Amino acid sequence: MNRLIIILAVIQFLTLTATAANRPAKPNIILMMADDMGLGDTSAYLGTRLMENAPPVAKTLRTPNLDAFSNQAMIFTDAHAPASMCSSTRYALLTGRFSHRAYLKNQGWLPHGPNRPMIQKAMATLPKMLQNNGYHTMIIGKYHVGIDFDNGTGNPAEDFYYHDVDFTKPLLDGPTHHGFDEYYGVSGNTEDPLDNEPRILIRNDRFVFIDRSKMKMIGMGKRKDKLIAAPDWTLKQLGSLYLKEAHAFIDRRVEEGTSPFFLYYAPNANHNQRNLNGVFAVPDSIAGVKIKGQSKYTDGSPAGPREDMVLENDVAFGDLLKKLKQTEDPRWPDHKLIENTLIIFTSDNGPNTKNRSTNETTNQESGGLRGKKAKIWEGGIRVPFMVYWEGYIQGPKINRNVLSHTDLYATLANIVRHQLQPHEAQDSHNALNYWAGLDEGSDLRPRIFFCNLGAPYLNDALAIRQGSKKLVVDGGLAFPSIKNGSRGGLKHAIFYDLDQNIFEEGDFQKKPPSDEAIALGNKLIQLHNQGYARDMNLQPGSQLIQADGWHNLRNDINGAIGFEFRMNATRSITHLGMWDDHEKDKGVRSARNVPTEHDRDHPSLGGGKKNTLAAEHSVMLYELDDLGDAKGLVRVALKGSNPGELENEFRYLPIETTVTLNKDHSYLLLMSTTADDGDTFHDPASYDGLSPLVTPSVKIIRSVMVRDDVNQRDAIPAFSDLSDEYSQFRLPVGPTLKFKAN
Repeated sequence: MNRLIIILAVIQFLTLTATAANRPAKPNIILMMADDMGLGDTSAYLGTRLMENAPPVAKTLRTPNLDAFSNQAMIFTDAHAPASMCSSTRYALLTGRFSHRAYLKNQGWLPHGPNRPMIQKAMATLPKMLQNNGYHTMIIGKYHVGIDFDNGTGNPAEDFYYHDVDFTKPLLDGPTHHGFDEYYGVSGNTEDPLDNEPRILIRNDRFVFIDRSKMKMIGMGKRKDKLIAAPDWTLKQLGSLYLKEAHAFIDRRVEEGTSPFFLYYAPNANHNQRNLNGVFAVPDSIAGVKIKGQSKYTDGSPAGPREDMVLENDVAFGDLLKKLKQTEDPRWPDHKLIENTLIIFTSDNGPNTKNRSTNETTNQESGGLRGKKAKIWEGGIRVPFMVYWEGYIQGPKINRNVLSHTDLYATLANIVRHQLQPHEAQDSHNALNYWAGLDEGSDLRPRIFFCNLGAPYLNDALAIRQGSKKLVVDGGLAFPSIKNGSRGGLKHAIFYDLDQNIFEEGDFQKKPPSDEAIALGNKLIQLHNQGYARDMNLQPGSQLIQADGWHNLRNDINGAIGFEFRMNATRSITHLGMWDDHEKDKGVRSARNVPTEHDRDHPSLGGGKKNTLAAEHSVMLYELDDLGDAKGLVRVALKGSNPGELENEFRYLPIETTVTLNKDHSYLLLMSTTADDGDTFHDPASYDGLSPLVTPSVKIIRSVMVRDDVNQRDAIPAFSDLSDEYSQFRLPVGPTLKFKAN
C-alpha cells in the first residue's frame, strides 16, 4: 500500500470519529498501567499464542474484568515495555524516547535517596502534547521518574532520607511541570526496606500533609525509624484512594464539560510492598469487592498475596469501566463516556515472580516466556496490552505487531491530529495504521529495549527487535563507562528468531554473528548514536545542521574537529560556517568527565548573541576518495572582524564559487579549534539530551579530530579510549555549511 493511500485512509478513519452523530473529534483517553504484571497474570491471554508458532498460554491468573474487556478490545501479543524496570519505562512512555536515553543508564530504576528528575523541563512530553491540544490531563498513582522537593531555600532536597524537605513548600519539579494539570499520588514505590521517599501523598505540586511535628518515622532493616510518613499512612489504602480520586476526576471533568481528558492511572500494585506485615500490603476490599485471599488461577487452584494485588487492579479497572458506562458524556449529549473514550491497559514491565529460581527460566507469570522483571528476555519486557475505542478499535481481535509503550506518544498524537515536531518523541512510531487495520503486513520498524540486572549480562544490556528477529547486546553501549563493557561499541550476545525460539534458549552466540545479526546490530548502533529512530519528516532545506541539539559544550582540543558525511543527493553549497554559542552558554561538565545526573545536557540559550567570535577559525571542506584520502575543496576563515552572517545558532561566510557535492560521494568538514580559545562546540555524543538533526540530503558517517595531517583522523577524545563504533553516525556541532536553495 503506497504512502498516499495510507495517508488518505488515516484521514478517512479520523474523520469518521468526528462525523458519527456529532461525536467529538477528540476522544477522552484513559491509560492504566499496572506495576510488575506479566502476560500470565491475566486470563485475557488464556489460550492465546504469543507467537503464531508458540503453544497457547495454558494457565493464568483469573482476572474477570480484564477477561471481559478483552472480549471487546484489541489485545496485543507482542507489545513491550520499553525497559524491564519501572522508572525507565515511565520515562519512555512520557517522552517518546528510548528508555536508555535518560540519564539512568546503568540500571532501569531510580536508586535510593533523592534523585534528580529524569525528564528535564525543556523536554517535550506526552501529557504536554495533549494539553496543548485541548486536553485536561491528570496522573493518579506512582510517578517514579524523579521529583525535586524543596529544602526550604528554593533548592532540591539532598538528604538521603529526605529529612531536609520543607513540606510546606511546593514541588520544584514534578508531574505538573511536565504537562499534567493535576496529580494525586506518590513519587515512587514506597516499599519500606527499599525506597526512601516520604510516605505522604501529593496533590498537584504540594504534599497533602505538612505538619512535621505530627509525622511518624517508619521503615525496616537499615531504614528502621528513618522514613518520614504521614500519621495516617498505610500501604494497603493506596488502591482505594487512587480509585476514589479517579471517580472524582471524572466527575470534575463532566461538570466542566467542554474539554476532553487524559487520565494516566498508575497504581503501585502489584509491586512488592514489603512492610512489617509481609511482602504485599493486600487490602481487604476495593470498590466493595473482597480482595484478600480471593485470587485464583484458571485451573481453580488458590493463588497468593501477590496475585491478590493483581486482582485489586482488575477490580479497580472494572470499576473505572463501570463509571464510564454509567456517566453521561457532556460533550456528546445522550451518550455515555464509554462511547468516546480510548482505553488502554498495560503494565510497566514483566512480573516480579515470587520464585527466584525462575529469574532466568520460563515462568507462568510471564505467560510461559523466559525471564521476569529486570531481565532483557521477553518475560521481562513483553507485557499485557489491550486497547478499546468503541466503533474504531475493538474486538475481540488479536494484534501480533511489535509495539512499545514508546510508540504511544506518536500514536496518540495522530489520533488527536497533532503534527509531531522534530523536538518531540524522537523514538516514537505512529502505530495507528496497525491498530486500525489500515496497513498491510507486519510492522517492521525497529524498537530498542533496555536493562538486565544480574547475570548473564551487564546492567545496561540492550535488545533490538525487528519483526520476529531479536538481537541482545551486552553492556557498554548505553553506558560506555560501565566496568567490563564494550566502551561504546557493539558486543553481540545472542540473536534470536522468536518465531522459531520463543523461549529464547541460549545466552551467548557460539558462532560468529550471522549476516542478519550484523545488520540488526548496525541498525542498533545507528539509532542509538544518531539520537532518534522515527521518521523525523525533515525537509532538505539549505542548512546542513537543522537543529543543534543539547549536547555538552567543550573547548578543550588543539587541532580541528568535524565529521565525515555522504551525500544522499547531488547539491551545491554556497556557504561554510560554524556554530556560535550564546555569551552565557557554558559547558555543564568537563569535556572528558563521565557525566552524571547532576551535569546533564541542556538546550542552548536562545535570544540575541551579544558577543562575537573570540578567536579565528578555519572551516574546511574536503572530498574523500575510495581509500578515505582527503582532497581540499574550499575553506573560509571566520574571526572577530569578519564573523559572517548570524543565522539562528550559526555563522556563515559565502564561498567565492559554488561547489557541487555529488550523490554517493563522501566528504569531510572540519573546523579549527584551540583549547580555551573562548569558542565552544557541541560534543558529538549525547548523555541524555536531544541530538542534532541534519538535512536528509546527507548521511553522517562519523565524528573525527585532526591534529596535523588531514589523512590521520582520530576519534574526538572522551572520558576514555572508546570503541570506533562510538563515533559512528555522530557529529560535533561546530563546522557546518549551507546548500543552494532548491
